[in-house]
Amino acid sequence: MDNGFENSFPQRTERDEYRSKFRFADEDTPRETQRSKKPKNKTDRLVRLLLLQTALCAAVAAAVLLTSKLSPAVYERMRGDYSGIMAKNMTVGQVWEQIKNAASFAIKPVEERGEAAETPTEGQEAAADAVAASTNVDTGLTVFEAVSDETGETVAVGEMESGSGGGDIGSGEAAKGTSFAPYYVSVSPVMPVKGARITSRFGYRTNPISGRYGFHTGLDLAVAEGTPAAAAFYGEIEETGENDVWGKYVLMRHSEQLETYYCHLSEIYVTEGSVIRQGETVGLVGSTGWSTGPHLHFEVRIGGVRVDPERLLYPDGADES
Repeated sequence: MDNGFENSFPQRTERDEYRSKFRFADEDTPRETQRSKKPKNKTDRLVRLLLLQTALCAAVAAAVLLTSKLSPAVYERMRGDYSGIMAKNMTVGQVWEQIKNAASFAIKPVEERGEAAETPTEGQEAAADAVAASTNVDTGLTVFEAVSDETGETVAVGEMESGSGGGDIGSGEAAKGTSFAPYYVSVSPVMPVKGARITSRFGYRTNPISGRYGFHTGLDLAVAEGTPAAAAFYGEIEETGENDVWGKYVLMRHSEQLETYYCHLSEIYVTEGSVIRQGETVGLVGSTGWSTGPHLHFEVRIGGVRVDPERLLYPDGADES
């Protein structure tokens, strides 16, 4: 009996050694531990991706902050372009064009950018006169006929020119006194001029008169000279006048917050303090002040802040051209 016990012990030992020698390395590893390896790898990848995105966002934020400090003009251009992209429905191609325009401006030499619009020199005024004169040449422009809503008579016949102009504001003032944010009014507006073609939109541009880069505070609507300019809303005439930049102009107040502005008129038909009905003529379209041709510069101001008139006149994003 003792001999049997002694003989079985070496056999058990040999069997254990055999199993130890030929078993798989992970045979004794709990299944739960094996299963946990793959999720752990996925978690690690997600953490790395999140860290990378955070680093990129921080880099972009730092670049924007640095740009705003070192070059306010570039920052305001980028801000305006971004606001414009976000404020309108655009195709991929249009978005790409906006991005390219912003990028091309960012790499221009500082002296080519211009921080604010300046008074044109005599040479620039002469160039503007030449441009204005050239628009009278027969180049196949659309023949335009304006009919009065009040009398039904034809009041202006001519060519629809590519008139634009006016004085722009610098990036610092634009940052404080303009907005691309959506806005709404309780009454639908009357079109200030009918059959117009948009020649210069609200936002940053190169001024057609001074050649400087600045912020255009309104919407330029090109029509034939002598076309009636109508009040967009019922309201009171707050101011009328004439200056070198805006020519003959009319400023209307429609409520405590809402104002509209009509510039480059050839004639003014209203007086300060008078109450005007919606659609009533405030003056005739002209080319007074800084202008390359007959057009109406139309502005909308809410609480003193200039906003995009195109949102008001063309809510569907399509002009009448």
